[in-house]
Order: sequence, then C-alpha cells, then structure tokens
Amino acid sequence: MKKLLTTIMCLILITGTSTIKAQTSTNTEVPSKLVKNEHGSWQLIVNGKPFIMLAGELHNSSASTTEYLNNLWTPLKTLNLNTVLAPIAWEQFEPQEGIFDYTLIDNMIDGARKNGLKLSILWFGSWKNGESSYAPTWVKEDTKRFFRVKSVEGKEIETLSPFCENTMKADAKAFRTLVEYIKKVDQTTGTIIALQPENEVGIFQDMDYSKASLAAYGQEVPQTLIQYMKKNRKNLRKELLSVWEENGAKTSGTWKTVFGDNVWSKSFYTTWQYATYIDFISAGAKEFYPLPTFCNCWLVQKPDDMPGVYPNGGPVSRVMDIWKAAAPHIDVLAPDIYLSDFKNIVADYHRADNPLLIPEAVMKPANAFWAFGEHSALCYSPFGIEDGADNFVFAQSYKVLNELMPLISEYQGSSRMIGVMKMPGESERIVTMGDYQLCIKYDAEDAYGLIIQTGKNEFVVAGINLKVYFTSTNKKKTGYIKQVWEGGYDTDGEWKATRLLNGDETYHNAVLIAKGRRTFTSEKSNNYNADHSNEIFVYSPTSYQAVWSPGIYRVTTYLR
Repeated sequence: MKKLLTTIMCLILITGTSTIKAQTSTNTEVPSKLVKNEHGSWQLIVNGKPFIMLAGELHNSSASTTEYLNNLWTPLKTLNLNTVLAPIAWEQFEPQEGIFDYTLIDNMIDGARKNGLKLSILWFGSWKNGESSYAPTWVKEDTKRFFRVKSVEGKEIETLSPFCENTMKADAKAFRTLVEYIKKVDQTTGTIIALQPENEVGIFQDMDYSKASLAAYGQEVPQTLIQYMKKNRKNLRKELLSVWEENGAKTSGTWKTVFGDNVWSKSFYTTWQYATYIDFISAGAKEFYPLPTFCNCWLVQKPDDMPGVYPNGGPVSRVMDIWKAAAPHIDVLAPDIYLSDFKNIVADYHRADNPLLIPEAVMKPANAFWAFGEHSALCYSPFGIEDGADNFVFAQSYKVLNELMPLISEYQGSSRMIGVMKMPGESERIVTMGDYQLCIKYDAEDAYGLIIQTGKNEFVVAGINLKVYFTSTNKKKTGYIKQVWEGGYDTDGEWKATRLLNGDETYHNAVLIAKGRRTFTSEKSNNYNADHSNEIFVYSPTSYQAVWSPGIYRVTTYLR
C-alpha cells in the first residue's frame, strides 16, 4: 500500500507539470463554492448568492446524443427545476485515446443556458453502478494494460480494478481535460456548478483478488487513516469504531492486524482504495478549476447486508469516515435514496463535515420539503426526471420551493426552520419555536411542508394536508392566531396575497388549516401540464376537477 500511495503522490506531481496545465489559465476562480453561513450550515454559493439545487437527474442515456437531449428541455422546464444533473460518458468523450469530443458538453451547456438552468455534470468514467460499461472501447479491450478485478477464485470480471494505475491515470487525464474545457467555455457564465466524479462505485464482492490488490492488502494501514481515527474517535461511525476497538485499537500494522482477518478488514481496505483513486481524479481536476465535487453511493439496502451485496467500496454511511480520511478533494458524500426510510438516511448523511446532497431519489415532493426544511440540503434530485414531466403536483411543489428559496437560504441551519413530513403511524409532530409550541397534525397520509419563524410572532408555513396549532410555551399564557394570509411570492420575492383566511377556514383563528393550493384541470383530458394559474380559487364547473399542491401561508400570532 505504501508503494501505491507513493505512486499516487508522484502522479499528482507529474500531472501538476503537464502540458495541459501549461496551457491553462492560473485563474482558478469558480462561479460556485461551498461555504458555511452564520448558523454553521453549509451552503452552495453560486455567483455570490446562496443557491439550492431544485434538481432532476436525467436517465443514463438521455444526454448521449444532441438530438435526444434537445427534445427534453421544454418538458424539463415545466417541472420548475433550476438544475439538471446530466452524465458525460468517458467512452463518448474520449472515443480514441488522446482524442476528445466536446460535442455533447457544448450542446448540454448551450441548452441549459437557453432555458435558464444550471448543470451538475456526472462523470461516468471507470465505474458506474459498480460496473465499467461506460469506459472507452480502447480501455475495455486492453485487459493487460487496464487490468480487471479478480474474484476469490481468480476469475477476471469485467469491472476495472481500482488498483490499476494505468486506468487511474487515463481516467484522471480525461476528467481533467473535460474540466479544463468547462473552465474555458463556462467560467464566466457559470452554467456548470458542481461535478460528480464516477457513479455509485464499488464491487460486488468482499475485495479485489488481483495480484496488485493482494500485495497492497499485506501492507500497513496508511497513517492518514490511523490519525483520522485517533482524532475523531468519539464521533466515528460505530461500524468502523467497533471493529477497530475489538481488535485492540492498534495504531499501526497491516489491515488484518488493525481490523482483523474478516470481511470488514477487506471492506475498509477496498473502501480506502476506491476513495484514494477518486480523490486523485478529483484533485487533478480541481487544480485547474475547483468546482464543488460530490460522490454518490448505492445504499445498503438491509441492515444485515454484508459488503459485496451492495457495491463494496462506495461511500455508504458505514464507511463515511474512511472516505473523509482518504478523499479530501471530495466535498460531499451523497446518498442515492430509493428506500422508504428517508428520514433516517438523510440524518445519517447530514453531518458537520458533510452537507446533505441528494443526487438521486424518487419523485416524492414530501422528501424535498423535509430535506430542505430539516437538513439544509444543497440538492434534491429525482432520477429519470424527464419521466415526470406531467407530474403536476411535483411541478407545483418545486414552484413553491422556488418561491420560498430566499427564505430557505436565509434560515438554513437555524432553529427557526423545520421540515414536516408524515411517516407511517405518525399522527402529529410537536416542536418548540421561540415562545410558541407548535402542534402539527396530519390530515392525510401525504402531508408535508416546512415552517419558518420569520419574526417573534410571525411564521411562514408551506405545505399540504396539515393543521398547525400555535400554543404558548409559557403555561401562564395562551397562544392565538391573529391573522392567516394565503398567497405566494413573485419572482422579485414580493409577497402576493390571494385571500385572508378566517371563519370556517381557520375555525375562527384557532388553527392554521394548510390544505394547499387548489388548481382546476380538465377531467376529460387530465392535462396536468396545462397552465391553470389564473383559475386558482375560482368556481369549478362539473367538467373540472381540483388538484391540490402545497400552499404558502403567512401567519401572525400573539400571546395573552
């Protein structure tokens, strides 16, 4: 392992003096960066302002031709996105070694600009979903120069080995060339705001049994990891800490010595290798143009799943600390969430050293409200977003989040903003905000939103299928609702009221009833893409049906 790490450091030095760098401007200023706000919460700053990615990720092949992608921009706009996550495949970017094709990235940038969207580029390089199907043909066919992972039986599988230095150098060169080009054509405009090197990395076995891997496994655990564990011992993930302590919490020795002769030792070792490989790729690109980077992962599906059942080596929560030690040039470790246990997953990934960024998820607006309101998420992005172009409720939910973006950005990380989302078996949530105790009751299974306390006696509530009671934290006082205004924010951030709610709509100011916004659409055509913005809160003829989506309410309260 020492030899491998030495080689990696040498490669960094070599690439740092390459011809490519000599042709590149020394100006590394980027249009986007990660900073912490006054509340200690990570924020993505784009062109000097906080920016939250209301995003969607394209299907893997949707950006593989200009013709196909060009047909998607219009339906994507109907979803009220501000960012699209789109892949660039190594096999298309470098179809012949050393010959690069910029057609797709040019088209992608042009389309996004014309439609007022930002881009996050996903680099499908050495691996995608634990496989190597997006590597160029000239890499796939040369199994000697670019050797593969081997099984425990010694069988060579199709997956490229993370221990192959030739592959690592070739991948890093291609990604660096792509990023250098992005800087050249986009630095001023800032259409591309983030990068994802590789995709859901790892192997479906306990470790790579190639010759290079077996040799490195017998070397000492890097002191970088040892020192990280010592420094962060109190906060280490229990999966890593328990294995380390069960084997005596040793501060030197081989992987077997420090972690034992078991599947976890092999998994930690494999994780270290994938993380250092991808860090090398990211470091080379960031030297030229340090856009924020994130690595996504295929989650552990069941608590008792062992490494290899899922892609072993990726940044699953069990090994986040190893990634943090091994990959300092990766800014965010990001979960792809398709499981139902959303609240616990995002809580796992939202750490002081790791902001929440969700590059792949189901098209469930409740999840987005929870992620932004409760965990200051940088991004929520359903996968296969083009398939949801007719999802009216999701589009309207994103519209509401767009309206609230200045407020969400202002209160990220503070105690004055919370998320709301009903989970199975839940009936209410009680939370304290300032002098008030809020009792939030759910009127339906699909109940969600967020609440921001904008003043001592002022709240902005966004949501659907909620009832909110504002009681006093002081037993000697009683909380009351003064007024409830329903409405929204225009593109300039100005509040536009649609009606004052009272009487039956609030039980005479006893409770905020957040039913949501009502839009009427044709029952016959069921065309949820139609623009019915002028028909909100109008009489509905029998041929029309109401569609409900989250609403926005400004609530003033008082104590007596």
